[in-house]
Amino acid sequence: MDTFDTELDGRLAALADRAPAGAVPPPAARRRSHRGPLGLSMTLAAVLVLAAVATAAAGAVVVQQLVAGAPGIENDGQPLHGASLECMTPPDAAAYLSARGYTAVVWQVEAGDGTKGGGTSVQQSTPPAHGFVVPGSVLNDGRLHMVIDQRVGAAGVGVCFGMPMP
Repeated sequence: MDTFDTELDGRLAALADRAPAGAVPPPAARRRSHRGPLGLSMTLAAVLVLAAVATAAAGAVVVQQLVAGAPGIENDGQPLHGASLECMTPPDAAAYLSARGYTAVVWQVEAGDGTKGGGTSVQQSTPPAHGFVVPGSVLNDGRLHMVIDQRVGAAGVGVCFGMPMP
């Protein structure tokens, strides 16, 4: 063993002998202080507030995604703005759309007596012979969705509101 190591061992032993034994427990052995009920409730309140804020923010994003939808095909800035499809019969509207390249059209026919639960809704690829045309919107898959209102008491929409059913 080296003389340096021997001297170091001697000094460390002397230092250990002078240290008070058992007066203060080592840091790892110390007992943690108990947090009182007020500290616990404040921490829990902060966690709950953060959870509520996160839930509200996530809910707002979901609602925004659901509500966004597609703008109507006749709305300002849309391809058929001002076309007045609502004044045409469904076959005339189909011919108008076809001439402008809209060949993939879903026609949703709403029929019935106008009472709650007293109607039907059918989707088809060909336009019906009559009914009020309600301009739709282009779906995510590129198809145009048009609604035909054949319900009793329907009055039409847009500039042709109140006219007799075509």
